[in-house]
Amino acid sequence: MPQISVIVPVYKAEAYLKDCVDSILSQTFSDFELILVNDGSPDGSGGICDAYAAGEPRVSVIHQTNQGQAAARNHALVNARGQWICFVDSDDVIHPQMLELLYTAASESGAGISMCRYVEAPSCPETFFQAKDGDWDVLTMEENTMVQLYDADAYPAWVACAKLVRKDLVESYPFREGRVFEDNEAVCRWVCAAGRLARIDHELYYYRTNQGSTTKSVFSLKKLDYLWALDSITRFYGKLGWHQMQRRFFDRYADAAVSACMGLRYELDRKDLIPGVAKDLRVLAKQENLKLTTEQKEALLEAEHPEWMGIYWPLAGAVRTVREEGISGIARKIKKKFAKEDGR
Repeated sequence: MPQISVIVPVYKAEAYLKDCVDSILSQTFSDFELILVNDGSPDGSGGICDAYAAGEPRVSVIHQTNQGQAAARNHALVNARGQWICFVDSDDVIHPQMLELLYTAASESGAGISMCRYVEAPSCPETFFQAKDGDWDVLTMEENTMVQLYDADAYPAWVACAKLVRKDLVESYPFREGRVFEDNEAVCRWVCAAGRLARIDHELYYYRTNQGSTTKSVFSLKKLDYLWALDSITRFYGKLGWHQMQRRFFDRYADAAVSACMGLRYELDRKDLIPGVAKDLRVLAKQENLKLTTEQKEALLEAEHPEWMGIYWPLAGAVRTVREEGISGIARKIKKKFAKEDGR
């Protein structure tokens, strides 16, 4: 049995698929299987997958009708023989030592997950393939640790890539099929269940930025799944009693909900969906330890009812002036306004 199962969902990837697969087959660690899942790709990706499987015994191919990345990953997981799972996207590339270093770190530390850093760029940097040392450290997955990592923009429970995950952790919470941003929603469960995480401070995964992808493109209805993922993560941390993480993801959700309302209004002309987005946010805000701030309420109302807010803002400004300066403050502002107009 191989120690590692590398899973690659494939869809419209013929331009980059060979680079991806070659980088996996060139690993210094050889005890792995590679499962390519052709997710009903309409281009030549399926043929490329079959060609690799015909010439390399470690490679197997699953062909399925198009069901999305989550279903492709879950399908491969059922067939995976390794005790460790590594997810790679079909347009990305991994460093030749990635599997070796991740496996060594996980095995020697006893952690349920090992992870490395990744570089995100339109093309792979020339320095990416330089040899790396095997240094790693171990993090205990407690709330304070997660808060520090989140605030340092090093939050480990966000993407499935650039990680080696014990198979039973992935099986305990598979990807939600039919969704995008599904790894955002799932990985936090694996990380917390793992208890310990081995971290390698090297960029061993190259993530190719693609402005045409679902997560990088302009607003679309699929991006509403981002709200679903954030809602789920917020509730998850609330159930753990990790209220600092709960609040951070609630704030992220509130910002994303406002952005979604603006996208629905001005990009898709789907104003009919805005009330549902706003309602979901307000429902989440009723959770224990959560409450919309004044700024969040105002931003949401601005996105929901821009015509109302044209009246609200002057009134809100007047109320603040009265609170801070009294009625005389309003009088001074009115006098100043008329004086300015008379001087034109």
